[in-house]
Amino acid sequence: MKKGDPMRQQMRHQKKTKKPLILTIIISLLVLIVLCVIFFFPLNNMLRNATGNDTPSDKAVKSELVKRVKARKTGDSKKDEKIDRAASVLGKKKMSEIMSAADSQDKTATLIEDSSALTKEQSQKAAQEIFSNNEYSGLRTAINNGNWYQAYQQYQKLSNNGELNQLQQDINQK
Repeated sequence: MKKGDPMRQQMRHQKKTKKPLILTIIISLLVLIVLCVIFFFPLNNMLRNATGNDTPSDKAVKSELVKRVKARKTGDSKKDEKIDRAASVLGKKKMSEIMSAADSQDKTATLIEDSSALTKEQSQKAAQEIFSNNEYSGLRTAINNGNWYQAYQQYQKLSNNGELNQLQQDINQK
């Protein structure tokens, strides 16, 4: 094949068209993935609002929450019974109820009281602290918006900076 050979020019043309096609497909897939990530939570919330039921994502989040509650078992049958009760209550609550509790101090206190071994007074104190301390506003907003990834990040932040331990100590002291 010589430099001006039509066969050689055709092969060169085929190579040039394959690269842009593959690049276009890869870019399209990346854009699609980014759009799915960006619109996941709004679509999930829209599905929950339309059906009134928990979405598969909600069920996964609640399952993880129930696992974390059950992981706090101590071996003491009385405490473990309370933990099982709390896990059961949380597992049965609709995610929309949990989300709306993040926007209302009274609903939060009721949810805490229903799903824990805390008294009414302790539950109200916990809710008051959650709503008066700005450290918890990011978590409440994320839960209220149904943004479970952001809620998890906020939970990690509160765990790491000691706010959750402090809240627990404050409630147990009084």
